[in-house]
Amino acid sequence: MLHTEPPPRTQRDSESGAQAPVLFDVADLFVRKRDGAALISGVSFQIRRQEVFGLVGESGSGKTLTALASMGLLPDGLTASGAVRLNGMHLLAKPERHMRSIRGSQIGMIFQEPVAALNPVFTVGAQIEAALRAHRRMGRHEAHEAAIHALARVRIPNPGERVNDYPHQFSGGMCQRIMIAMAISGGAKLLIADEPTTALDVTIQHEIIQLLRELVSQDGLSVLFISHDLGLVAQFCDRLAVAYAGEIVETGPARAILTDPRHPYTRGLVRCVVDMDEIGILRRGIPGSPPLAGTWPDGCRFRARCEMAQSGCESAQQLEFSTALREVRCWRSEPDPRGAATAPPHLPGGAQP
Repeated sequence: MLHTEPPPRTQRDSESGAQAPVLFDVADLFVRKRDGAALISGVSFQIRRQEVFGLVGESGSGKTLTALASMGLLPDGLTASGAVRLNGMHLLAKPERHMRSIRGSQIGMIFQEPVAALNPVFTVGAQIEAALRAHRRMGRHEAHEAAIHALARVRIPNPGERVNDYPHQFSGGMCQRIMIAMAISGGAKLLIADEPTTALDVTIQHEIIQLLRELVSQDGLSVLFISHDLGLVAQFCDRLAVAYAGEIVETGPARAILTDPRHPYTRGLVRCVVDMDEIGILRRGIPGSPPLAGTWPDGCRFRARCEMAQSGCESAQQLEFSTALREVRCWRSEPDPRGAATAPPHLPGGAQP
């Protein structure tokens, strides 16, 4: 159930058969405004070591707020409650001075607008060096050499020279690589990537995903990958949570959710994906618009847009297991009678079911 803290669950490593322990645990997370209105309601999920966990949903579903709350970076006027644990540490209970040391050294974050996230008046090297000196207690020369190495790791050409360049001298894709270098240079084991490829063209998107894959494999990095691009999610994520109106409505293995979605909202998202083998076919979208944040209706929050809504949907819906590995917030959860035809015949982004 959503509002109880579930027992630790482990992910089986496909190569070694070993059980991966939980690194990051979000349990019953609420984010509220000063008037008490909840923008996020009881969000819960776990990320294992060396796992890529996807969080998807329409704009306004609470994806970025979940990330900001986890990092202790909520805007003024918003408060978080519940539990956010990293390696057993209760982050919501940490004062800001402690969170400043945790951000960068244990959790890194990259944003969807890398050019805006970098300081235009400092060289990229100076910005990476500042993180290194703060979190790894390096001297000036050692931090400079480490910054060059960090740029080389994310495949910035001529890192020894470009370390002295300013953000405006780099392309958007290169700036995103620099943000990744900054995020991991302090030794973080969890990377929160908030729509990191939104402003990039398809070729650069692929390169960024390949780079993140290498970091997961080589450094044992875990990733919370926030995206609205189901193609990238299909290629990159191990498990997936679907968010709608401040709640999680479906969780499970990414491939299983994308090929056999159980929640009506997830089915609608998958149905909207354009299949390159069906150019010219108009796909039916999800009717209506999401409710305004903090003004959630009673009962199922999706029912006003749901083609399966009926008597009973006005009651509160709980996130419950539909199979051993999948949870769905819908009392009518069941395999789609049309089977895999709900999803495009080829998963987006070239991934195959």
